[in-house]
Amino acid sequence: MRKSPKERRNQYVQAQRIATAEAAIAVKSQPAMTFSATNPAYTYTSLCPDPARREPPRYRKKVDHETGS
Repeated sequence: MRKSPKERRNQYVQAQRIATAEAAIAVKSQPAMTFSATNPAYTYTSLCPDPARREPPRYRKKVDHETGS
């Protein structure tokens, strides 16, 4: 069955409200602290805009992974 124009409008408005609420939550959340978010694009390649980051580090930091009990 086809929806009336009023039903379609209500559905559209509801979708807009949901999208606005989700955007507000995203704006209030903390910024991403991942490697790709904190470093320039093309890090460790010849295309990297930061000359200091065109070569990979000589060593890697050791990371202790937590194991579950």
